[in-house]
Formats: sequence, structure tokens, C-alpha cells
Amino acid sequence: MYTNLITAMKERGITFAQIGSLLGYRYQTVSENIQGNTEKGICVNDAMKIWKVFFPERNFMWLFCREQDDFNDYAGR
Repeated sequence: MYTNLITAMKERGITFAQIGSLLGYRYQTVSENIQGNTEKGICVNDAMKIWKVFFPERNFMWLFCREQDDFNDYAGR
């Protein structure tokens, strides 16, 4: 699960549908990948697009660290 990404999405009012539209994926696919329902997660190219369009002010590593990563307490926003 991308907890920090979900937090940032809530703060900015960004939806799974908006991210899906940007990436050309179904809402369900985006939701499953971000919420950790798949092991696949988000590929780097897709993460870069999401970051550049929706969250350029955020630290990329913070935004896309996964729940199980050691970086989860990374404070660099």
C-alpha cells in the first residue's frame, strides 16, 4: 500500500479515476495497485507521471514508498 500517496491524494482531492485517466488505466486497476491489493504496485514510469502532474511539490521517494519499506518514516516532503 502506498500510504503516503493516499494521504497526499486525500489532501489534494485527487481520485483514482483522475489518475486512471492520466495513465490510461481503469479506475479499478489504479485502486488495486495503490491500495496494495496487488504485489505489482506502480511502475516507475507511471509513478513519475503521477508525481509530475499531481504532486510535483512532494518528495518523490516519500510519496511512492510502500507501507513495508524502511523509508516510510522519511520526512522529506
